[in-house]
Amino acid sequence: SANLIPNLSDVHSAIASGDGAALQHYYQGYWSALHLNSGLEQVLFFKPDGQLFARWKEDTMHVNEPALSALARHVIVEEQPQRLLACAATCLYYYIVPVLDNGRSVAAVAVAASLADAVLSFQHMTGADMALAILAPNNTGDSTSDFNQPQVPALRRRVLAVSGGQQSIAILQDIPLGNIIADHRINVSYQNRHYEILPVPVPIGASIGSPSMLVIFDRTRNLQHLHAVAWKSAGVGILGLCISELMLMVLLWVPMRRLKRTAEALPLLGRGEFETVRARLEKTSRIDTIRDELDTLDASALDLADRLEDLQEKNRSHSNELDNLVRQLARERDFVSGLLDTAQMLIITQDSQGRILMANAYMLALTGFDYRELRGAKLTDYFSLPQQAADTGRELAALLHSDGASLRQETALRCKSGESRDVVWIHSSLGAENPDDAAILSVGLDITELHRVEKQASYLTEYDALTGLYNRHRFQEALQGILSHTDAQSSGALIYLDLDEFKSLNDTTGHDAADQVLHAVASQLQGLLPAPALIGRLGGDDFGVFFSHLDAPHAMQLARHIQHSLSTITLAEIPLSHKVSACIGIALFPEHGTVAQELLANADLALFRAKESGRGNLHLYAPDEGLMERVLNRVYWVDKIEQALADDQFELYFQPILALSSNNVSHYEALVRMRNPTGDLYMPAEFISVAETTGLIRGIDRLVLHKAIGALAELQRKTPNIKLSVNLSGRSFSNPRWLELLQTELAGSQINPAGLIFEITETAAVEDMASARALMEKVIALGCAFSLDDFGVGFASFDYLKQLPVEYVKIDGSFIRNLATSTDDQMFVKALVQAAHGFGKKTVAEFVENAEIVQMLRDYGVDFAQGYHIGRPDPVFGWVA
Repeated sequence: SANLIPNLSDVHSAIASGDGAALQHYYQGYWSALHLNSGLEQVLFFKPDGQLFARWKEDTMHVNEPALSALARHVIVEEQPQRLLACAATCLYYYIVPVLDNGRSVAAVAVAASLADAVLSFQHMTGADMALAILAPNNTGDSTSDFNQPQVPALRRRVLAVSGGQQSIAILQDIPLGNIIADHRINVSYQNRHYEILPVPVPIGASIGSPSMLVIFDRTRNLQHLHAVAWKSAGVGILGLCISELMLMVLLWVPMRRLKRTAEALPLLGRGEFETVRARLEKTSRIDTIRDELDTLDASALDLADRLEDLQEKNRSHSNELDNLVRQLARERDFVSGLLDTAQMLIITQDSQGRILMANAYMLALTGFDYRELRGAKLTDYFSLPQQAADTGRELAALLHSDGASLRQETALRCKSGESRDVVWIHSSLGAENPDDAAILSVGLDITELHRVEKQASYLTEYDALTGLYNRHRFQEALQGILSHTDAQSSGALIYLDLDEFKSLNDTTGHDAADQVLHAVASQLQGLLPAPALIGRLGGDDFGVFFSHLDAPHAMQLARHIQHSLSTITLAEIPLSHKVSACIGIALFPEHGTVAQELLANADLALFRAKESGRGNLHLYAPDEGLMERVLNRVYWVDKIEQALADDQFELYFQPILALSSNNVSHYEALVRMRNPTGDLYMPAEFISVAETTGLIRGIDRLVLHKAIGALAELQRKTPNIKLSVNLSGRSFSNPRWLELLQTELAGSQINPAGLIFEITETAAVEDMASARALMEKVIALGCAFSLDDFGVGFASFDYLKQLPVEYVKIDGSFIRNLATSTDDQMFVKALVQAAHGFGKKTVAEFVENAEIVQMLRDYGVDFAQGYHIGRPDPVFGWVA
């Protein structure tokens, strides 16, 4: 009927146009027939927005208009029919269909039929009574109190319709208290008759009033029949009864189990346990072609599980989408709020009167004011300078009347602590129409630290941050200013200092100790008498001091005084073995330069000449010394040595040393070579002197020590008692970390330390005899030995034999090379050998170049021989006899 009504002549056009009056006219003629023949109780017509514009029987039937309107809108949008069961004074079953016109939904038609007729029809068809019941008013929340329908207290329901009249109502009211609507049957005895009541939920998706059906079965006749059959069957005998019971049990066992499984599975649908329902019902499904009602019921339950699960998944998906949308909005809100609070800028808004409406967290943290103190106050009230506050007030007032303009200014902002901060503001007009809204956005940047850094940077462009002296640039400018105002008849001297071993001090004791030394040197220079005209720190450990009216003799005397004053510096941060000293270069004005740049360059050349002579030396510039060529040569080798250290281009060659008593190689000497990028080798004589004067020899010593211990480990694996001699520079004696480096290398190599011999020269040993002896004793305690190299060329060689704990004495080659022909050398070698043996030392003769010298050395009692006749240096271990 619902689909027929919109297609009635003239009715369709009235529905499509939404003309309620025309629809009343045309449809009135069909109503009686539809009401009588189809059992319709109501017909409702809805516009596309869900508004009800025509109805029939509204005077006698309850219409749940809001629910129907909402459902009608859904039907029109989705173009799918919908059902609704609404129960109040009676139950009406609504069926709502869309009305299509030219392929689009233009209205919806709802027809309603009463379930009371269905209740009566059920009684005629099944012989069982049925009652239609809904929740009692106090449970539904219905405020209506004029319902006179019978109540069923045990079920907390009222009966809207029932077949069987008052007897059925009495049966329902006789249900014992405590029973509720559930999925199990209720048995009731009434007037000696037995009834079974089965609650059946109404199989309609949407409903109002929580309706349910109660089917009342009269089981009296069945029970009486069963009793009669039982008495008759008793006559058949116990055996027949047993057989029949067994057959009955066999026949009903499987269906009942299936029915029980189905009944137990259906409640799980309400709890969303769909997989459990499928697992239980699929066990009862049959594959054969004969399907019964239980199979149909199982299939329907499985289909219902699929639909419910699909709906649940869609609902979950929609809920997740909504949650994501809410979270996204919250994140965006938090982001904007967090952006304002975390931005390292002052952000405030002001109204048209200049009163603060909002201030971010950075503004509060910087100024120290509470938000309640700032809100309502004027920003200009917190300016430190009254004139700035007055000017800003006028400019902000003018800004409000500008279209899209902004104002930039720098002001001093007063904090709660009294401190003043320099802030750059950018004020922008927001164009607010409401006087209470924000009219001006002010964004400020704190530039107090920037101003401080600018002042510090300005200071650092002229002064050294560590010592407070002029830096090199400012020193040169000031020196040029002094020289420009000095006439040619005046004199002056520039003293250029470079601290000795400062890089080593920095590496071994740390930057703090090195900084203390620089402070002490600056203090000594500032306390000089006569007072210098100018003092500056020209580099890392370079200082420049200029004196006016100073000639060459007095400049040399003053330079020696400076060296003496530096030697008196003692600090707890530096080791006792390190004495502060400096090499000094001196250039005179005007003899060696009339401008600052020339005078500095010549003093630097004189400093280079002083450093060539060793630590603690001074030199007066002389134009005819060719210092520039020597400086360039030194720079050339420094660059090559540094590159070789970085690229690991140093190699070890090994020269055998012969034990003259056994005529076997007892040990080797490791000799360093430097390879250039083209593959050529540089001999030590070409680069060692530069390396020693520049301090690069320490890096070479470390590299040689590492490579030599690695080579000795390889050599001892083949010949356990073999030894290796390694040359050690004098710089290593002044490096307190060298012993630590040796201990680390020995621990990581697993060599026998007794096979390691360190060769030192007399010059290295006597530079600081006490420190050298202390270091040697610590190295000997590790198991290593020492050899005194170039013995015989020093000033007090024999005295060193007594003071230094050396095991070997290497006679200088100048006494061996001409031993066969020089009687002086023969006498001297004999004396050296006797003296060395007298002190318990073993002797080694180097530069042995022929068999005749070998024999003479045996005759003199020399222990070992080394030279080209024994074997040339080679990158691999070997010996040529």
